[in-house]
Amino acid sequence: MGLLTQIQNDAISDTVAVNSLLRKVMLLAYKLDSGLLEDWVKHELNGYPNDVEVPSYRKIPLNFKASLSNGFYMHNNAPIAQYLVKKATGQDDIDIFYCRQAIGTIEYKDTEDGTLALNMDNFALVLRGKVVDKGWDVLRFWAEMPAAKVIGISDAVRNKVLEFALALQKRYPNADDVEWIKSQESGAATVSQVFNTTINNGNAGVIGHASESTVNVTVNHGNLQDLRTNLTQHGVSADDLAALEAALKEEPKIEDKRFGPKVTKWVSNMLGKAGSGVWNVGLGAGGALLEKALLGYYGLN
Repeated sequence: MGLLTQIQNDAISDTVAVNSLLRKVMLLAYKLDSGLLEDWVKHELNGYPNDVEVPSYRKIPLNFKASLSNGFYMHNNAPIAQYLVKKATGQDDIDIFYCRQAIGTIEYKDTEDGTLALNMDNFALVLRGKVVDKGWDVLRFWAEMPAAKVIGISDAVRNKVLEFALALQKRYPNADDVEWIKSQESGAATVSQVFNTTINNGNAGVIGHASESTVNVTVNHGNLQDLRTNLTQHGVSADDLAALEAALKEEPKIEDKRFGPKVTKWVSNMLGKAGSGVWNVGLGAGGALLEKALLGYYGLN
């Protein structure tokens, strides 16, 4: 039984811990030389650093509540509108909990109403006079989230691993022969595309390892004309180029070959067009093309 088949079997087994499953995926990432897959597994196993965006399944919506008193009356569990809290604190994403914990530490105990509480008393003074009348003191302020959303992170990871393994095997029926995949033309780029469309839903920070692709692209550091010329020759439309240039203007630099969110979104859109046939290139070739061109522009080739 090959490694990919083992991963598929473990992904559908309720008796295999998600940590054990991810360790096998780590081995697969190493054998495929997939930095994207390896980084994702490391973050799931060890936790997401503050400078790394968490996946959508780790972003949990919050509802706010407070205990209020005016010296005569008390209001416990008073709901507070997200809009008002955002306006008072100046934080547009304060109603989202970014779960950065290592997946093995994510646990919760059943509660009567199926919710988990997040202490936010440090914002209590900010809310007085902005969210509630000045005559009322905010004694306690907290956020609540569905407990099922938290425990659902493990299921989401397990499902994404299964989707990736099945999609890779569909692309390469003999995918259990990892060395064979690596030997295929644009094999690394194809693995990256499968990762983008299954695990990261098109939100990967980088596309893949362009050094292993045969796509011929030459873009000099910071040369926008080089970028235009190369992408135009490969069928990228004027409208798409304009959108890319706008994204690059807002994200002129990157680190560790990780594109910013706006460039990443543009790349994801292009890969979607490649997959649907709107952009007349294959997924593997398209991913390698965009990676080489953009890394060249950023001076990281």
